[in-house]
Amino acid sequence: MGEDIGSFDRACLNHVQEPSTREPVMIETRELTKRYGDTLAVDQLTFRAVPGRVTGFLGPNGAGKSTTMRMILGLDAPTSGSVTVNGTPYRQHRYPLHEVGALLEAKAIHPGRSSYNHLLAVAQSNGFGPRRVRQVLELVGLEKVASRRAGQYSLGMGQSFMGTPRRSEMNASAGRGDRI
Repeated sequence: MGEDIGSFDRACLNHVQEPSTREPVMIETRELTKRYGDTLAVDQLTFRAVPGRVTGFLGPNGAGKSTTMRMILGLDAPTSGSVTVNGTPYRQHRYPLHEVGALLEAKAIHPGRSSYNHLLAVAQSNGFGPRRVRQVLELVGLEKVASRRAGQYSLGMGQSFMGTPRRSEMNASAGRGDRI
């Protein structure tokens, strides 16, 4: 039988207090499962991420953290279960980057491009203008280095990049737990 690598995450999430049904839910998974052949990567994961609370994934490499985030973003299809972002599957949002900004790989930004130009390209392709780019740079503390090439950034500075969502942000970073 295949290797079960999702039980660590499930055990940790058993300690998470369920939000009341009155709270808005940014991200919700229901019995989310992902298999790669005989390997069980995510096993019936159910959780809600609500505004004002940090929801994090902690676990060893291979525990299913990044796989879960890929399913949240519609990059991988679940084997079973469901996941929604602000009540709708991510792929069904008309402007998905208005809902969730994600950078799953810390060095996914072209090293020759400045943070300002990277965010401007992402922003303009999703209906945002230069004003929002400046707001995001201030939000993540990069406004003073906005013209510096991303290849010159430290690992932590590179991890500060995200899209420009309303409420939900995700970052899968090497050396740290995954955050939502």
